[in-house]
Amino acid sequence: MYKLIRKFLLVGIAMSIAIPAAGQDQEPADVPEGEKVGDLTRSCVSLRSLRRTQVIDDRNVLFRLRGRTVYHNILPQRCGGLAREDRFSYDSRFGRLCQGDLIRVLYSDSFGTFGMREGPGCRLGKFHKITQEDAKALLEGPNIQPAPAELPMPSPQEVGGKPEDTEEPEPE
Repeated sequence: MYKLIRKFLLVGIAMSIAIPAAGQDQEPADVPEGEKVGDLTRSCVSLRSLRRTQVIDDRNVLFRLRGRTVYHNILPQRCGGLAREDRFSYDSRFGRLCQGDLIRVLYSDSFGTFGMREGPGCRLGKFHKITQEDAKALLEGPNIQPAPAELPMPSPQEVGGKPEDTEEPEPE
């Protein structure tokens, strides 16, 4: 009896691995109809094509795929600690990350004995295709400080004073 159950479990596991893998050989541009939201937006990215991720801040993550393709994901809500820790985990059963999937911030264990621990889950948003230049600007953006500009001084009349070039008659 146990051998039969074990056999069905192994077949089920093998099928769950084989079915998603069949569609993963596609290039990032070849997206099934249900995943494509617009020309530059998708609801999912293939993990097989994923090369690396870059955290911008607590709401923005870049997903760099094979072929120099970059997707910007704007999380629907702030994900506390994401920018500070600059790393996260995810769980995918179908070989892809999709809008609504959870990522979890990875925190270092304060005692160093247990390695990493996962924080609360944060949901992903849609994946927006951007250029390499846009990705660079997003990464540099928060660090760019605007140059200070001189503020114009108001005229004395604007602040309730008397004009400088008019003289008051001297009291007699």
